[in-house]
Amino acid sequence: MEKRGIMKLLNLKIDKIVTNSNQPRKYFDNGKMSELKDSIKNSGLLQPITVRKISNGKYEIVAGERRYRACRELGMESIPVIEMNVGDARGYELSVLENIQRENLNPIEEAESYLMLMEVYGYTQEKLSEKLGKTRSSVSNKMRILKLPASVKEMVKKGEISYGHARTLLSLSDEKKIEAAAKEIINKGYSVRETERRVKFLINKGNSSDALSGSLDSRGKESENKSQNKNLTDKENNDFSEKEYNGYEEGYEEKDGEKLFLEGKLREFFESSVEIKGNLHGNGKIEIKFHDYEELERIIGLLDINFD
Repeated sequence: MEKRGIMKLLNLKIDKIVTNSNQPRKYFDNGKMSELKDSIKNSGLLQPITVRKISNGKYEIVAGERRYRACRELGMESIPVIEMNVGDARGYELSVLENIQRENLNPIEEAESYLMLMEVYGYTQEKLSEKLGKTRSSVSNKMRILKLPASVKEMVKKGEISYGHARTLLSLSDEKKIEAAAKEIINKGYSVRETERRVKFLINKGNSSDALSGSLDSRGKESENKSQNKNLTDKENNDFSEKEYNGYEEGYEEKDGEKLFLEGKLREFFESSVEIKGNLHGNGKIEIKFHDYEELERIIGLLDINFD
């Protein structure tokens, strides 16, 4: 046994090692696991896993669960480990840090890890950002993707859509639209930029007076649009034709997922078309559209401005 301050290097019987129930990593790629097993089989476990001692003579994994699983599957009886003298919170923190630094977590697992540290161990977003060496907005944006529908989060876990895709989809407030758009990303192989354009198009289409089925005109009557669209299938209503796309794209200003997300939130608040122009980290302006004086008064009321 070799002591290194609060760490000890030793060999442990593999049946004395248990996984961490709070382990942030839940998804293990079968292909990469096979590669790891081949490497361990040919060269041995070159990097010991990290554990901490718990009750009943057991040791809980802090970092290295994938290596541990590979060794178990290979039938190894004992493996080299580094024992750390840490408590629950520190152990989980180290587990998260190790996985993030190795890029072992998918975006959903990483966001869930942040949430766990905040809800269970009392971390704030500011403290998290300091510990992880990330900006506060980076932590906040990552956690937003937990608001996605379960089916879409599963797509992110499997790597079918990226974090950039996922964050852009948050601009769509309706779950069914998010799910449909996510499937379209996979089926048509959209890049993140193409997804931003697609989402922007859907938002503009949804907010236009001639695209809203069942909208009311100024006299309180249903618009003709409802009767015109009532026989359309969901596919016809939601499909993204090349003609529509190319026509929209001509005057398009590329926007990142964060800008689209903020526009979506402002649109929900004002119940009107909103556009952010300029750089989020520099100069810019917010444009809120209104169609008549009554709508302008409504928007001013939401801003809680008193001109008296």
